[in-house]
Formats: sequence, structure tokens, C-alpha cells
Amino acid sequence: MKKIILMGLFFYGCENTITDSPIDINYGVVINEIKGRVANLFEKCLKSGEYDYLAEKRTFKSSDVVEELEQLVVNDILVGESDRGVLAEITSNNLDIDNLVTHAKRMRKANEGRALNKNNIDRQFKELVKE
Repeated sequence: MKKIILMGLFFYGCENTITDSPIDINYGVVINEIKGRVANLFEKCLKSGEYDYLAEKRTFKSSDVVEELEQLVVNDILVGESDRGVLAEITSNNLDIDNLVTHAKRMRKANEGRALNKNNIDRQFKELVKE
């Protein structure tokens, strides 16, 4: 499951950034396939009440904290951009509800990401102190 989600995030991040890929990949199809597999897995787990997984046994790396901090900064930027987008849309003479909803969803997702990043950073520091 974790691998499916990570692949989805990777492809989502690459969707609009790859311009000269030697491989012809329709990222929208890939993302939709990943979304479908994750949705099926969730449905299966909810119906059965079980979720079997193999916990990852990783050792702490200082680069983990750096990566989380980098993602925290990105999420902070996205929150600010989304907030400005909401404000601009609200104060505009031609309010577009779809744009407003898009900015609000983006802000919500970035805020959730920030919370996750902060929790991960705290956990990683705690593990580092224990060593």
C-alpha cells in the first residue's frame, strides 16, 4: 500500500514537470490506475476489518529530517499561495466558485501535509536522541 501511494505521489509530482521524457507515459492513466488500486484496497480493508502489512524496519538517517523539513517548507508555501488565492477570489468582482474551492482544497491538503511533516520531524528527532 505504501509503495502504491508513494508511486502515486511521485507521478503526481512529475505530471506537469517532465517535458522531454524518452518514454511515452500517460501520467493521467498511471495516476488513475493508482487511485483505483488504493480505492479497491481501502474498500477491501473496510469490508474485512483487516489490513495486513509488513512494517518497514528503517534506520534513522539525518537526510530524513532534511527531506521532511524541505517538504514542510513546500507545504508552508502552498498554504500561503492558497490563502492568497482564496483572498483574491473573494475580493474579485467576478467570483469563481470553482477556483475558490480549488484553493480551499489545496490549502487543506497542504495544512494536513504540514501536520504530518511536523509529527515526522518530532518522531525522527526523538529517535535520534534515543540513539
